[in-house]
Parts: sequence; C-alpha cells; structure tokens
Amino acid sequence: MPLNSVEWEKICERCGRCCYEKYTYRGKIFYTDKPCQYLDTETNCCRIYDQRSELHPDCARLTPQLVKAGIMPEGCPYVKNLDDDSTSK
Repeated sequence: MPLNSVEWEKICERCGRCCYEKYTYRGKIFYTDKPCQYLDTETNCCRIYDQRSELHPDCARLTPQLVKAGIMPEGCPYVKNLDDDSTSK
C-alpha cells in the first residue's frame, strides 16, 4: 500500500543533503557544498518548507520516482527504503 504524504515525510531524517546544489555529469549526479539559500544549515530544515513551491519554484518535491532516478545520496533514508513496496506510488 502506498504511503500517504505524512508517512512519506516521516522517512526524512533532516540531513539536508537534498537541499544542496547538484549537477549532472555523464549521467551521474554530483553534490556541491553550496546549500540552497533557504536551508538553515544549523537545523538542516528549510526555512520556507510549507511555501517552497511558490517561493522557490526550482525546488523539486521529493517523490519516489525522483528517489529511484538517483537524485539522493546513498545514505538517505528514502534511498534505504527503495526496496519497500510501500514507497512505490
């Protein structure tokens, strides 16, 4: 059974890695050490989380499809849960 949005959000451990700039080179995603301007680097929480779609339209909403596409680092709990059928929406 697919997770609802609250259950999906609870997987996050607030590492903040998804909020660092990334670039793709030859099909591989690399992370920079430059955080998004809205990331509070002390708490690793987004300062505009509830309004991020409106205030920062380039912010990609994390979905199981994006996780499966390899956008998150290996240690991310979303990646760890990829084999769990409940994350496939």
